[in-house]
Amino acid sequence: MVSVVPRSFSMPSPSAKQELQLNELGSLTDAVEPFARLLSQTGRSVRLHCSVPMWSSSDICLDLHDLHDLRSRILLFIHNLLESLRSAGIPASYRLAPSNSSLCFICALPTELSVPKVRSAAVEILQNANIHAREKVLLADLECGPALIIS
Repeated sequence: MVSVVPRSFSMPSPSAKQELQLNELGSLTDAVEPFARLLSQTGRSVRLHCSVPMWSSSDICLDLHDLHDLRSRILLFIHNLLESLRSAGIPASYRLAPSNSSLCFICALPTELSVPKVRSAAVEILQNANIHAREKVLLADLECGPALIIS
């Protein structure tokens, strides 16, 4: 099931505001292949930036067990995504970044953007996401490439 939810976010360029389309991909299992296909279109190696929730006071993660469950699902997803990319002949690696959001943000780390810029863009996107449901996987098409927001 894919649904489109328009949202407005600031992107890494300081003055650029654009309408961002979020497409729901269903479960994490359903999201592996479409996201791997999008990432492998360039044919180059992929380095993923993955924000990992460490603490949250939101209504998505009610307690530490929910947060642990989310982290476990995310790490399993990253492992499956890397396996899919590598089986397609795309060298892939990842970088985990701690986050105080109850959402996870995964994107290919663009070579032209520094890690702090990607991290600040991810924090802004997650703060403005307004996702209040659990176990959602949303695909965002950012100007620097595709990204996933996982609750």
